[in-house]
Amino acid sequence: MATRLFSPESPLDLFLTFALVGFIAQLADSALGMGFGVISASVLLAQGVPPPLVSASVNAAKVPTGIVAGISHALNGNIDKALFGRLALAGAAGGIIGALILGELKRPVLTVIIGGYLLLIGGLILWRGLSGRAPRLLATGRISALGATGGLIEGIGGSWGPVVTSGLISAGHEPRRAIGSSALAELVVSLTVFLALMAGYHLGRWGTGRDLHEVLLPVAGLVAGGVPAALVGGRLAAIAPRRPLTVAVGVLAIGIGLQRLASLL
Repeated sequence: MATRLFSPESPLDLFLTFALVGFIAQLADSALGMGFGVISASVLLAQGVPPPLVSASVNAAKVPTGIVAGISHALNGNIDKALFGRLALAGAAGGIIGALILGELKRPVLTVIIGGYLLLIGGLILWRGLSGRAPRLLATGRISALGATGGLIEGIGGSWGPVVTSGLISAGHEPRRAIGSSALAELVVSLTVFLALMAGYHLGRWGTGRDLHEVLLPVAGLVAGGVPAALVGGRLAAIAPRRPLTVAVGVLAIGIGLQRLASLL
């Protein structure tokens, strides 16, 4: 049994705790183009929730928050339609592959992969926050490859933004359009990943006895907290202090990654 990060005493406490997590995570995501998946998945993993259920839960929560965030970014002129289309199409394909991989791997292997992934992504986010520069993850112009890679990571770990948004900014795209286009494409990818994971769940391919009802309150809390933060997402992308938020998200991801790997000892 994994050690839990916190143990709310009642269903209301659980709901309110995840509402706070969702609000903070979405504020970071709106400002940085990343954060909701990393923060939400990290907290759920620290609660001992199996990785397939974590990915399904995070992607389910991203659908309503993504709709609101996408509208906000569109109203603020942060969407590049051509960029969005290429990212969404390639990302959806990568997301399906990631969801299939996630459903086939055994828990110890998944723990190592996701723990190592959190350390890597957390390190990249932390480096970005401390240096003030986005890490160059893929060569300039390879938008479809970037989207497919982001979709693959989204399917496995629920974290599209650290790969895609950072890649777009490092390739020279205007930050607000990179954040807005990535956020809207993420909505398409998250819905695709969620549906693929649900299909795997109903086919009995998750390899876990944990059921969906166990994360209904956490998901509801993430949505309840994330939607109000997403309402101001488009504006926040232009005015929020990025460096402190980036460093905080990076440190959290690294800490949870270490905790997940330590759970194998």
